[in-house]
Order: sequence, then C-alpha cells, then structure tokens
Amino acid sequence: MKTVQAPKKSDKKDNPWQALGLVSAIGADLAGCVLGGVYLGMWLDGQIGTAPVFLIVGLVTGLAAGIYGIMLLIKRFM
Repeated sequence: MKTVQAPKKSDKKDNPWQALGLVSAIGADLAGCVLGGVYLGMWLDGQIGTAPVFLIVGLVTGLAAGIYGIMLLIKRFM
C-alpha cells in the first residue's frame, strides 16, 4: 500500500507574488527618493536663486537615500 504524501509547502523564496512586491517596492522607493530630492532641490533653488546647484545636490542625495533604502529592503527579505 502506497502512502500519499502531502504536497510540500512552498518556501517563502519561491513565492512569485512576494518577488513582484519586492520589485515594486524597490522601484517605488528609488523613484520616490529621487523625485523628492529633485523637488526639494528645485524648491531651494527657487528660494535662494542658485539655479542648478541644489537640484544636483537633491538628485544625488535622493539617489543615495534610495539606494540605502533598497539595501535595507533587500536585507529584510534575505
């Protein structure tokens, strides 16, 4: 007589919905940080009158913050 085995529970790493959520969160995090930095830099440039200086600083800062946020997000899922 053969015994019937229960199907294996899928591992968390094999879930395609979790992968889709992670990729979406990475994109949203990076885009949000960069857009926030650019917007803040443009606003500061308008207030102070230093045309591209704070735009570039905001872009670089937003990119760095986005990359740092992505690293924390990926570390949580590994």
